[in-house]
Amino acid sequence: MISSLPAVTTASVLAQRLREAIDAGRWRPGELVRQEQIAAEYGVSRIPVREALAQLQSEGLLEIAHYRGARVSRPQAVEIAELFDLRLLVEGDLLARALGGHDQRSLRELTRLQDRLEDAEDRLGWISGDIAFHEALYGPAERPRSLALFRQLRAPIDRFSVQALGPGTRKQGWADEHRQLIAAVAAGEAAAAKAILEQHLQATRAVVLAACSGDGEN
Repeated sequence: MISSLPAVTTASVLAQRLREAIDAGRWRPGELVRQEQIAAEYGVSRIPVREALAQLQSEGLLEIAHYRGARVSRPQAVEIAELFDLRLLVEGDLLARALGGHDQRSLRELTRLQDRLEDAEDRLGWISGDIAFHEALYGPAERPRSLALFRQLRAPIDRFSVQALGPGTRKQGWADEHRQLIAAVAAGEAAAAKAILEQHLQATRAVVLAACSGDGEN
């Protein structure tokens, strides 16, 4: 049994533990998360378990199955399509605004992050490496609200991707597009950078939609 949680913050702490477990891929999309199993593992009653599950349901992570527990949410194709439509708008604007702010130091950092991303062998490292690359790419835009929106739009896609995809997904294409982005930014070619980013996001949308339909690779 996992060590018991402090009574005062049991539900919130338990929700965080379960959130981390879902992000790590313990349960796949559509898989049942059983109340009695969670209660036994963490040494708590079912009341904080229900509260924690309800909290994760409100975040869109779980779908409650009455009297049984909850299932890990599987995003619908229409939701994924909308998220990528919004990402194209937000990230395209961030990239355009960031272009003039990059220098040799930031370009070296992008290259370093891409090198590390290509070496990632686990799903969490792959996703976190991709987030770090894009945040460094858009950082010089100095648009904190847009960056926060970028993270918000990525979150449900990343959570699903870490469960359903992996570092081998479009590995060469992903790397080529990132390195083409670095080259276009270094050359100050705004139109080329925008086109490469759009190609990259559209290709990513395709593999996520394929995984959502059950045709993707693990």
